[in-house]
Amino acid sequence: MMNLVKALVLAVSVCGCAHSNIEVISPDQFRNYGDTPLSHTVYLGSDSTYHYFAWSNGKSDGEWKMEKVSMRIGKEFAKGEREAFLVHGPDGDWCAYPCR
Repeated sequence: MMNLVKALVLAVSVCGCAHSNIEVISPDQFRNYGDTPLSHTVYLGSDSTYHYFAWSNGKSDGEWKMEKVSMRIGKEFAKGEREAFLVHGPDGDWCAYPCR
């Protein structure tokens, strides 16, 4: 029983660390790698403070988050609701596809 408790504590610790590895970036660090299989940026949604993104460029990948006040996204949705590629909308701001 004690081994099970230790295993659960270790699993929770590892999960907590993995979640905190999302890199906070500024607008000038944001890169939209497009939507090809080997190179892409995906908008993961937003919470009250941040926009979240997953990215891949060749064999490199990761996650970013950016303060919402730094980047306007049209058709914003809650993190975990869905995922979308970003395109420039008719007004020039980023928009979660489709922008309609």
